[in-house]
Amino acid sequence: MHALWVFLKDTVNFSCSRKLTDVICEHEKRPRRISCGSIHNSEGEQLLHGLRNPMHRMPYRENYTRSWFYGRLSKDIGDPSRNVIEMIFRAASPCPPRDARRITEVLKVNNSMESLERFEEYRETVKKECFKQHKRHPRGMVDGNELLQFYGATIICCSDKQYGVSDLCKDPNCRVCRIIQSGFKTACNKRAGILMNTSSNAMSEAMNVTTEKNLKRAVILCRVVAGRVCRITDWAQRDDYDSIRSGQNSKLDHLIVRDPSAVLPCFIIVFN
Repeated sequence: MHALWVFLKDTVNFSCSRKLTDVICEHEKRPRRISCGSIHNSEGEQLLHGLRNPMHRMPYRENYTRSWFYGRLSKDIGDPSRNVIEMIFRAASPCPPRDARRITEVLKVNNSMESLERFEEYRETVKKECFKQHKRHPRGMVDGNELLQFYGATIICCSDKQYGVSDLCKDPNCRVCRIIQSGFKTACNKRAGILMNTSSNAMSEAMNVTTEKNLKRAVILCRVVAGRVCRITDWAQRDDYDSIRSGQNSKLDHLIVRDPSAVLPCFIIVFN
């Protein structure tokens, strides 16, 4: 899977030096604090974001518009880049041969220069911190310990009748647009961290999908600078680390990322 991702990055060029024409917008206000789940320090099983409770609505805010914005990668199933993304999605399933999910759409996130630069600046900061503890964090000195992770969500603006959608919708039930609109800077994320996952379906299956018309499951494929990682059992020492991991099985691990700058959304995968 890592080899496929390296190929894709080289193909579509995720470098910050690439000239982009995305609209850049500063966040002027923060969303109202909303109650969300909590972390059980000892077990780490109740992991944030209300995954086991109905999802709260996240209102559209004009001042957030297009700090990141997404557009379709391709409508053609045979597109090489889409094929790679689908292979990564399948390979990240706990049981790939039995994965019956049907991918209906793949969208590419067009990150602004501001977002790319913020991501790379955060990586350099993490690398410097890892260098101070180079024996404990050798990988962090190289690339900040970059990982490929999934963020579970739902999407409502990607129906068959809406081909060509390239902007954020305003529906509060569309979690994909709301999380990209805020740059992962939601009240829950700020308080408890951003919950990522190594598996492509562990989080999406836990998301409660309502009967809202056109609501579909989705995962956001992200590049994550994990930096110095500690286990949930070392929660008391969390201030000395950049992210926290929970889970014994590597394919079911949760990664709690503390800084939104460490997360760069790349693709949105919509499935039935």
